[in-house]
Amino acid sequence: MNNRRDGITGALLFNAGCFAQVLEGPLDKVEAAFERIQQDERHGDVSLLALDPINHRSFSNWAMGFIGTSDFHARRFAGIGASSGFDPSRLSGDEIHSLLKELAIEEEAA
Repeated sequence: MNNRRDGITGALLFNAGCFAQVLEGPLDKVEAAFERIQQDERHGDVSLLALDPINHRSFSNWAMGFIGTSDFHARRFAGIGASSGFDPSRLSGDEIHSLLKELAIEEEAA
């Protein structure tokens, strides 16, 4: 609800007990959303991997798309988890963004 109100779009991936998320929108709104995430007691070990300006949104149709619930995605992410332990700190912000963008395109095509 906050994301839609604040003009934030993005995607969220859950795999192997970890989340990876891309937020895009006005800098002040993205920073406020990230601060809420950090302060939320349900979240631990929150890390910022990248904070970069963008020319256009990758997830403009997604107030916050959640990727990774299907059996297909669980099988697909097994390889990602094996190669990195799905430790987001071992993936760059660009790698996470590219992964989520590719998956979002697949979700929209399905």
